[in-house]
Amino acid sequence: MQDNPTTLLKKHGKSFNFARFFLGSKTGIAAARLYRFCRIVDDIADENEDKVEAAAQLKLLKQQIIQNQETDPVVGDFLMLCSEYGIDRKHGITLIEGVSQDLIPLALTSDKMLIQYAYRVAGVVGLMMAPILGAKKSGHSFAVDLGIGMQLTNIARDVMEDAKMQRRYIPQNWVNGLSAAQIAKSEIAERAIVQKAIQRLLQLAETYYQSGLAGLYYLPPRNRRAIAVAAFVYRDIGRKLLNKDCIYWQGRVMVPTPRKLQLASQALWQLTTSKLAHTDCVHARELHSHLASEMQSK
Repeated sequence: MQDNPTTLLKKHGKSFNFARFFLGSKTGIAAARLYRFCRIVDDIADENEDKVEAAAQLKLLKQQIIQNQETDPVVGDFLMLCSEYGIDRKHGITLIEGVSQDLIPLALTSDKMLIQYAYRVAGVVGLMMAPILGAKKSGHSFAVDLGIGMQLTNIARDVMEDAKMQRRYIPQNWVNGLSAAQIAKSEIAERAIVQKAIQRLLQLAETYYQSGLAGLYYLPPRNRRAIAVAAFVYRDIGRKLLNKDCIYWQGRVMVPTPRKLQLASQALWQLTTSKLAHTDCVHARELHSHLASEMQSK
């Protein structure tokens, strides 16, 4: 039996579950349903040791979405959500294609590949979430940016964990060609190279966060508050990592509940004082310079 969507969010998406309480009941449940779909797709790739079987499962989900088949409960609820909120189901296909990259040893070679990967596994989640939150169409590009910023934070946080699974999302030239296996060994002579690359990742993430936060203007006020809180909490993972000098080999950085409450207060205060989301703004095209082909159907 599938987990209830809100139960799954509480278990695996603590930062987003914290922010969900700032949404209305209907919107919160819809957001949790989308999270459940994304989480199930991600878990197929991460938790199934048989990668051939995982690839087959993801391929089947993809085909069912393409054919608009509702026989599978996971796909059925996702397609229903798309129908209810006008979500383009192609974004679900893009997500599956992005997650499928994790089924083989992964070593990204360029900035372009990094941004494209972040778009496929997180930027499209922003695009799917935007209609649920009532975002204006002109705000969708900013939703992509917030998703990318969060994914870059996620990559920075999980460098060691990913390396042990033969995944290196940091572009090759950022780490002087170090492989995932070399990063996983965490030799003292190589740590500084990886630390510097993580700092660079988080600086790039901040650029996307700034754009995403500016785009909160295009959300209804109540939903604006929820996403601001989620962004502040998730961004703090990276800031805490920076404060620890990006010591990636000592385990995941977490944001404790008291700190989440403090960050929520900061987010709400900045919205109240018009420091966030206070005016219409023009999206910075250069943030999507690597995504022209990816976003043709956006």
